[in-house]
Amino acid sequence: MSQDNDKRELLKLRQGIIDKSDAIDETGYDVNMPSTAGEKAKNWMWYHTGLIVLAVLLIGVGIVIYFAFFAGSKPDMTIYSAGNYTMTMRTMLENTMKNYCPDFDSDGETVIGIEQSVKDEMLGNTDLYEEVMNGHSQIFIGTKEQLTALYDDVKSATGEALFADLGTFTGTDGYAVDIRETSFGKNAQIFSTEIFIAVRRTDDESQRHAEEFVGNLISGKNYI
Repeated sequence: MSQDNDKRELLKLRQGIIDKSDAIDETGYDVNMPSTAGEKAKNWMWYHTGLIVLAVLLIGVGIVIYFAFFAGSKPDMTIYSAGNYTMTMRTMLENTMKNYCPDFDSDGETVIGIEQSVKDEMLGNTDLYEEVMNGHSQIFIGTKEQLTALYDDVKSATGEALFADLGTFTGTDGYAVDIRETSFGKNAQIFSTEIFIAVRRTDDESQRHAEEFVGNLISGKNYI
């Protein structure tokens, strides 16, 4: 009914039956159609204030999400942990290893990222093997037994070597290096925790970066 009343009021106004001052509905709003650009803009703003506020809020949330997840510093070196190391140990490795890693992405900040494999009680090491088959971690760490088992499983399943030979840096054949025996490990005073490190074999720049990083850990070259 309200819309019909508004239409009748507008019709009367246009026919000159009533004055503009009389064309006020019971809500107190002027039902006269805006005629100037300013009035039209004001009218549009009045009826769309809620949408404008919602749009501003959504844009703000989008900006926050972008900077939180996409615009932050990405790791210069990604490491996947097959060993069950504590958060304290992983944080220590991230904070100290970065001093031995070049700023490969040239963003002015060196970041090491370590992701921990979580073993499922029912399904086993699904996270680990998902990373092996589809992930992008450049380096794996774990005990010698864990890395050897992982290497052998992949070799048996695919016929391909998962890890690169690090003999160039160690002087002997082999793909796993004991961090405790490296210059980095000694400086970081890692004496009892067994941590071996291996480079994923990809035959590309990613592998070369990882090998350079491991070579720095072995030799002690750092960027402090």
